[in-house]
Amino acid sequence: MHKKAEELMFADLLRFREDGRIDLFNNAAFLLPSEFILKMEEHLSPEEIYVLAKKIPLPIIKILSDREMKELERLDFLLQLAEVLGMGSISVPNFDQNNAAHQVIITNTNPNKVSCHHTRGYLASIFSDALKKNFECEENQCVSRGADSCKFTISVKG
Repeated sequence: MHKKAEELMFADLLRFREDGRIDLFNNAAFLLPSEFILKMEEHLSPEEIYVLAKKIPLPIIKILSDREMKELERLDFLLQLAEVLGMGSISVPNFDQNNAAHQVIITNTNPNKVSCHHTRGYLASIFSDALKKNFECEENQCVSRGADSCKFTISVKG
């Protein structure tokens, strides 16, 4: 099991109940097969998916902030959580919090997973929170288009 999943379970922040329910941060959660999400995406534009996905981490960011977790710790935690939830293995080479742009590389990802517009929105949101700047995220390379990994550039909007 992924180390972060074990830590969450140990801290009682991730629970799998006997009745089949899942609790994440004391909130009811559920898992959807990626095929279901892909079917929903057929009715949204890439920009709509991206904008909606930027909202996904906000409740968790609030909970972590209320627990007094510092910004960079939240960023690390949310990147690891994305790995636990199946996004792939995430790396941020040469990370420097003072940079206006960052590269994120995701390997071991499934080319049939939900669209990278979800990933772009999630990354833009968590970097914006951690670094207190308005970041946008663009995809430069994608596994679903034959690349070995997905690569994203996260940069200050404007």
